[in-house]
Amino acid sequence: MQKSGRFFGAVFALLVMGYLSKADARELKFITLETAPWASFEPGSDRPVGAFPEIVRELERRSGHQIQISLRPFARINQDLESGDQDCTIILWSESRASIVEKGAEVYQMPFGVIARKGVSLSSYEDLKPLTISLLRGLKITPEFDNDTSLQKEYDKDYQIGLLKIAHQRLDAIAGAIPTIFYMAKQENYPDLLDNYLVMKRIPIALQCSRKSPNLDVMQELNTVIQTMGEDGTLTRLLNDNSYF
Repeated sequence: MQKSGRFFGAVFALLVMGYLSKADARELKFITLETAPWASFEPGSDRPVGAFPEIVRELERRSGHQIQISLRPFARINQDLESGDQDCTIILWSESRASIVEKGAEVYQMPFGVIARKGVSLSSYEDLKPLTISLLRGLKITPEFDNDTSLQKEYDKDYQIGLLKIAHQRLDAIAGAIPTIFYMAKQENYPDLLDNYLVMKRIPIALQCSRKSPNLDVMQELNTVIQTMGEDGTLTRLLNDNSYF
């Protein structure tokens, strides 16, 4: 009975919050990185698709606020948040952004690590020793991995190049954001190219709102909606639908 009471109390609070939001709806601007499956444009159109647009549309529906979505290169995101031209983002958290945004509710813990091509054993860090691994220039995984000079690393400008090398058996593995790499392998018509993977760290994807946003006062409301989406399974469903596991 107590659990039931808390559940219906939470539902009632959200209904009231949604009603009040619609009575005083804001026009918010959300920016994020253009990279599939997180966010990209539908082929032949300017309609954003992916996990981020779907999460934001549900956030819009539940909060009552109107949210405009922009997809931009990484450098532009920090610039627009620092100036207050964009209200918020949902993106990987970085302490380097802490001076320009307030960190809000977490949406997902992005796993980073190494994925081996099919047929290559990978279950522990020691299994990396004999492998040749593709790594994006400038990408940091963990201090142990980054500073390990015994590992054979090939530096590439993007995941596509690493996947192509693996497809031609010039490499054994690829390092980076694990769900993104699996998704890109399928998009490049390599659905069975990759197999075992080793998670080495997780970085939260979280709501982050500009300290200079004129709408910063609604951030707590947005946090509450995102937390509720997590509790009722909506975030998991939307993320799973877009290749995040």
